[in-house]
Amino acid sequence: MIIHKVLNNNAIVTKEQGQERIIMGPGIAFGKKKKDPVDPSKIEKMFIPSFENAELFKEILTTTPLEIIDLSEQIISYAEGELQTPFHDYIHVSLTDHLAHAVRLARENLVVHNRLAEEIRLLYTAEYKIGAWAVAQIEQTLAVVLPKEEAANIALHLFNARQQHPNMATALQTATLLNELREQIESFFGQTIETTSMTYYRFFTHMKLVLARIEQGQTLHDMDDVILSAVKTRYADAFRCAESMAAWLEQELKTTVPDSEVGYMALHVERIRPDLERSEL
Repeated sequence: MIIHKVLNNNAIVTKEQGQERIIMGPGIAFGKKKKDPVDPSKIEKMFIPSFENAELFKEILTTTPLEIIDLSEQIISYAEGELQTPFHDYIHVSLTDHLAHAVRLARENLVVHNRLAEEIRLLYTAEYKIGAWAVAQIEQTLAVVLPKEEAANIALHLFNARQQHPNMATALQTATLLNELREQIESFFGQTIETTSMTYYRFFTHMKLVLARIEQGQTLHDMDDVILSAVKTRYADAFRCAESMAAWLEQELKTTVPDSEVGYMALHVERIRPDLERSEL
């Protein structure tokens, strides 16, 4: 195996029968040049850059600090082991580029908040835990302080890379909808939801299933008319809030949310109310 191009000390390109491969490993290209033989003992990762924007990855490997590339690859390897699943090769582009940007902002003391962080934490629990681990590794290795939302940012990249056809917009859609519903409840009652409470987690789980059913064209939950009438009367404020959320979902998703589902939403909203924190919104 012969080196076709050196990208950095830890990455090279080879070309076999007209097909390029990107090979990575600590020091695999140190002191090497084009047409030198590859040391097999230093090969750690090898893949065919057949994904879209493969040329961008080569550019990232040649322009991004090695410490960022190394951290990105460590995180990817750790995540693949923890999740027991291979990632789409594009993760090597998206995560590396993201980390370079995040670290640059941190060093410039610029903080960009992710308003979907809580929804991402609850939606993609396994990936979020890895994201938190990754943040600790980055902060320790590079002596920087990242915003707490960075764990959610990394989690989203990991979740997206697990899909057959990665699409960040699709991965964000559910989180965005759930975030909007939470903010509608907070606005209606003028209070902040405690997102770590069990009652909110139950509401969150219920609405996640509702959104999935809507997306798949399935029937939503049914409720007995007598119980529905009681919910409307006993939990009037929660039901009005749920009606407002349902109307928004109908407009946003071009669907119909029946009164019975509004009733279930109202029950969850009512259960959340004791956990609401007083605040001025």
